[in-house]
Amino acid sequence: MSLNLDFLTLRSIFYLLRPSETYYKNVSEVPDYTAKAFNIFFSFIIIEQIILLIQNQKISFRLNDTISSLSAGIISILPRYFILVTYIWCYEHFNIVTLSYDSVLTYVVAFLLIDLGYYWFHRAAHEINLFWAAHQTHHSSEEYNFTTALRQSVFQQYTSWMFYLPFSLIISPSIFLVHAHLNTIYQFWIHTEIVDNLGFFELILNTPSHHRVHHGRNPYCIDKNYAGVLIIWDRLFGTFQHETNDEQLAYGLVHPLRTWDPIFAQIFNYRYIFRKFKKAGSWSERFGILFKGPGWVKGSPRLGDRDALPPVKYPIKKFNVDIGFLMNVYVGLHFSFALIMFSVLSNIKQTEPFYISISIGYMLFCLTCFGKIMDKKSNSYVYEFIRIVLSAVGIYFCADFLQQVLYGSSIIFIAYSSLVYLSLAGLTFHFIRKIMRF
Repeated sequence: MSLNLDFLTLRSIFYLLRPSETYYKNVSEVPDYTAKAFNIFFSFIIIEQIILLIQNQKISFRLNDTISSLSAGIISILPRYFILVTYIWCYEHFNIVTLSYDSVLTYVVAFLLIDLGYYWFHRAAHEINLFWAAHQTHHSSEEYNFTTALRQSVFQQYTSWMFYLPFSLIISPSIFLVHAHLNTIYQFWIHTEIVDNLGFFELILNTPSHHRVHHGRNPYCIDKNYAGVLIIWDRLFGTFQHETNDEQLAYGLVHPLRTWDPIFAQIFNYRYIFRKFKKAGSWSERFGILFKGPGWVKGSPRLGDRDALPPVKYPIKKFNVDIGFLMNVYVGLHFSFALIMFSVLSNIKQTEPFYISISIGYMLFCLTCFGKIMDKKSNSYVYEFIRIVLSAVGIYFCADFLQQVLYGSSIIFIAYSSLVYLSLAGLTFHFIRKIMRF
């Protein structure tokens, strides 16, 4: 039974479910395809790195970028279901006719409409500065691998919901939810460099080649290939661009983000917009700052002057802060346990709101601490000492609960407890030694 379920989840990533496997009358019956896919996501991440190691004869993995991407992914799923709630409300108030949930026609119509809705949302997320402020988090990685797919914005759902609401006139929330899940998880596997041109499929589907162009910051890549599943939308609406072998792709933002701080990665563009908005000399300029393209300035075209885009400098230099092998191991181990803890706690349905809030606050603080360490901030040791003390207190007072949520495994609990207390001892020694120097 579990093998069948795993195979079904694997097929769902490629949108290969039969229509009959997606017939759900009520929202409560719809599986959380996205959550179910995470084990496969992590398997793909490991397999990708092995293939890259064989291909390049060197390690392509960067721990700081991986942690930064996964941190953004964790933050992005904290407030869930906003899109679904608004969709259900519109369906209950404005639905005209509901297509039968158990029909192949409904499957096809929902697939096409939701993918079209994604195209226009995604295009708006690049062409409207206020929407780009959320979406830029996804583009902030200078790597292009499976972990990049998980680098998402916590604010994006508040800019995407409106593009799907018209479909509530004919499509029930359960069918919308199925295809919203499948459309999202399909886009995981296209974030890789290990898959080359796919021949005939390049004409119809969004592929790794097409999406590499979308993530490139080379001038010819900007504002191209917005597709979710079907690349035909880009071909129809004039935003399609082939990948070219003439120049090496550089990934990330036109003006790269130079920090591993996961909170800053979520909000920095809002701060930039706010500052420009305050300095603007007129309300028409303020309107342009909010609702025209990210590259727009007064007197330029709506999406900015493409000739002003900075060329890629070769060899490509990626942002990096060398914290040493041991500190990388330290951060990697602590992040791994934080990830396990979060994945388990997020699946506990009966947790009280108070404990959910505490868990979210603790997780955000953990990710902030890891970012400060990877940035080599001067106050990183202070932040980390506070985090370790809080972790040690939590272990002492919540030992039974933690052992239960950590898959009921005493080995994982002992390993985590040992890591926390050893870290506490090491950080205490570090501070004592600093005090003694004074």
